[in-house]
Amino acid sequence: MRSYGKIISKKWYQQGAILALTALLLPMIIMCTGLAVDLGNIYVQYSRLQNAADAAALAGAHEYAVQGEKVNSHLEADKMAEKYVQGDYHNLYQSESVIDKNFQAKTKDKITYYRVKLTKEVPLYFLGAIYQKVSGKNTFTIPVASVAAIHGETDVGGFFNNMFIFTDKFSAVNSINNPDKLNPKNENHDKDAKDMITTTFDGRVVYTKVGASIQYSTQHNIDRFFTTTGQKYNKTHNINELVDNDEDKRAKFGKDGILKSGYWSQAEYYNYDFQVFYNYMKGKLAGSKKIADKQDVNTSDSSLFSSDVILIPAKINNSDTNPTIYVDGDVGNSDKPIYMYIEPNSNVVNIKVNTNNNRPLIICIGGSENTRRQVHMDLNGHTFKGVVYAPYCDSGEGVLVNANNGRFIGTIVGASINLQGGVGYYEYMDFMGSNGSSSNQKYRTNGIALVSPPEGIEWD
Repeated sequence: MRSYGKIISKKWYQQGAILALTALLLPMIIMCTGLAVDLGNIYVQYSRLQNAADAAALAGAHEYAVQGEKVNSHLEADKMAEKYVQGDYHNLYQSESVIDKNFQAKTKDKITYYRVKLTKEVPLYFLGAIYQKVSGKNTFTIPVASVAAIHGETDVGGFFNNMFIFTDKFSAVNSINNPDKLNPKNENHDKDAKDMITTTFDGRVVYTKVGASIQYSTQHNIDRFFTTTGQKYNKTHNINELVDNDEDKRAKFGKDGILKSGYWSQAEYYNYDFQVFYNYMKGKLAGSKKIADKQDVNTSDSSLFSSDVILIPAKINNSDTNPTIYVDGDVGNSDKPIYMYIEPNSNVVNIKVNTNNNRPLIICIGGSENTRRQVHMDLNGHTFKGVVYAPYCDSGEGVLVNANNGRFIGTIVGASINLQGGVGYYEYMDFMGSNGSSSNQKYRTNGIALVSPPEGIEWD
C-alpha cells in the first residue's frame, strides 16, 4: 500500500509540474503564434503591394512615352498608373488602405525614370497591443517603390518592330553553356566563365503583360539576352563583365528595330494590339489567294506557292487540320513576302525547315482567347526568314523552336515562346516595310523595363 501511495503522489507531482510549465510557456506560445501570423500577413501584403507598384510603374512609364509627357507634367501617366493600383486594372481592392500614392518622373543620362511609391497600413491581429505601446498605433506601415526606365523612344517602323513578342512566358534555358559557373560560390567563377554564350539575340525581346515569366537559365537568374557582339566578347572575356550594369554595353536599336550596337539587351514592356495584324491579314485574304487542299504544305509545290497569299482551312476533307509546313524548296529570291494564314482550331501547327528560304514567309496562325494552338518549329540547322504570328498559342509548349544550330531572322509572336535545341541565332528584320507603318499602329513603342533605383536621383 505504501508503494502504491508513492506512485500516486509521483503522478500528481508530474501533473503539477506539467501544469506549471504550461502556464509558464503559454504566453510565449501565444507570442510566437501571433508573431508568425502577423509577420506572415505583413509579407503577403508587402508582396501584393510591390506587385501593384511594379505593374503601375510599367503601365505609367508606357503611357508617359506614348503621350510624350515631361518630367514635371505627366498627368496621363499617373492616371494610367493609378488604374493598375486600385482602378480599372487594379491589383489591390478599392477598400484597401493605401494611405499614400506617389508618382514621379526624373531624367538622368538621357534616360527617363518613372517611379511609383505606395504606402499601406497593415493591421496587427495579435501583436497590435504590444506594437501600440511602442509606436503609438496598432498597424504596421509598409512602403514600397518601383522604378521603370524608358530607354528612348522610337517610331513604330512596322507591325512588329521586335524580334520576340510574348504575353505570358518566355524560356531560353539552353542559351548558356555551364551556367553554374556564374554562381559566386564557384571559386573559379571570376576566371572560368569564357566562351559560354551559345545563343544570340540580335533584336528586342518584349512582353505585353505585366508579370510575364522570363527564364533564361535553369540555374541562375540572368536578366539579359546577349547579342552576337556579346558572344564574341565572351570568347576572350569573363561573362561576368557582361552581367554588370554598364549601360554602355546595352544594345542600341534604330527606329526600324534593327540592332545597331551593344552586347546585351533586357526584356522590355510593350503595349501591342494583336488584332491590328489580324485585320491586315483579313485584307490580304479578301484578294487573290490559293487554298491548300492537303494537310502537308510544301514550299516546293509550285502550284500552291505561285500565289503571294495562301489559306490553310480549319478543316480539310471534313477533318480538323493538323498542318505541317515543309520549307523544302526554293520560293525565290524576292524580298516580297508570301503570306500564309492558318485558320484557327486547337491542333498543332508544325513547321519543318529543311532548307534556307530566301523569300520571307509570313505565317499567321488564327486564334482567340477561346481557340488556342501549339506551334512546333524545327530549324534543323537552316536559316528561316519571316514571321511566325501566333499570339494566342500557349497550349502545351506554346511556340516551340528547336534551333539545332539554325538561324531565325524575323519575328516570333506567341502567348508563350520556348526556345530549345541547343545553339541558335535569332535576329530581327522587318520584311514588310511600309505595310506595317505607324498608320496601322496608333502609338509608339519604347524600351521600358523595371530597374533598380539609379544613384544620383533625389526623389521627393
